[in-house]
Amino acid sequence: MNSHPSRRICVNEERSPRRRNTGCQATAVNRSTVPISLDAIVSGLTGLGLRAGHHVLVHSSLSALGRVAGGAQTVVDALLQVVGPSGTVLVPTLTGTEADGEGVALDFDLAQTPCWTGAVAEAARRRPEAIRSAHPTHSVAAIGAAAARLTSDHEQCITPCGTGSPYAKLAADPDGVVLLLGCDHESNTTLHHVEELAGVSYHLHPEPVPGVVRFFDRTETRDYWVHSWGTPRRFSAIEPLLDQRGLQTRRAVGAADARLMSAGLLVTLALDVLRADPRFFIAEQARMSGANRTGVGD
Repeated sequence: MNSHPSRRICVNEERSPRRRNTGCQATAVNRSTVPISLDAIVSGLTGLGLRAGHHVLVHSSLSALGRVAGGAQTVVDALLQVVGPSGTVLVPTLTGTEADGEGVALDFDLAQTPCWTGAVAEAARRRPEAIRSAHPTHSVAAIGAAAARLTSDHEQCITPCGTGSPYAKLAADPDGVVLLLGCDHESNTTLHHVEELAGVSYHLHPEPVPGVVRFFDRTETRDYWVHSWGTPRRFSAIEPLLDQRGLQTRRAVGAADARLMSAGLLVTLALDVLRADPRFFIAEQARMSGANRTGVGD
């Protein structure tokens, strides 16, 4: 077990354990007391545009879906049923926290370190067929046809979401898509990939930190640049640009608002935006106060 499990656990995607109010939230769809079935979730996902052969990175909020019969495992089953044997379901199994940075060594156990990215992500991670990438802060777990390819060599990446990461590989795949299931773009880790591609100044600590990665049969130590926390984001600012260009579909799945988009087209658009305005994703109050110039981010 990782030596710091207590500081690794949270419930929502890409937010500090201290910041529980995130983009993962229920929609205005009326909640029913009748449990939501696997078939209902499959129908909703299919209607959204998810299909067989997709490799889908899923950011999710189980509570936003409503009362799901069978809980998180039912959601994973539904996703796998829709993408079929030729597709892949990926979930972010993040473990990085605000404590990471200069003077703090990372310690990550591939099999044992839990994620803080929600019940669906943790349920997928714990499945025996899941393959987890070996990055000490921004790992991804995957099940399906492309799981090994998309998760391999993440431990070699010097930054969490950059070149060679699962986020980059998914964006380069014509069948790669991002699903926000009960979450909005504030939970969209692929936008951190875009920040790394654009080289924004606020996103990473300036110096690397040592990281221990414990595999099943060995332990390796490498230096990693990690996310710097502090600069508030407004990732949802990308949404009208996606909608204007017809680059995302949106509908209810259960009681949740869901969004589906091509990972590659999302990255292309967001990278163009950051090249035009490197501070586009910084929240307005931080832009006005100049907090983005402090060198802290995420």
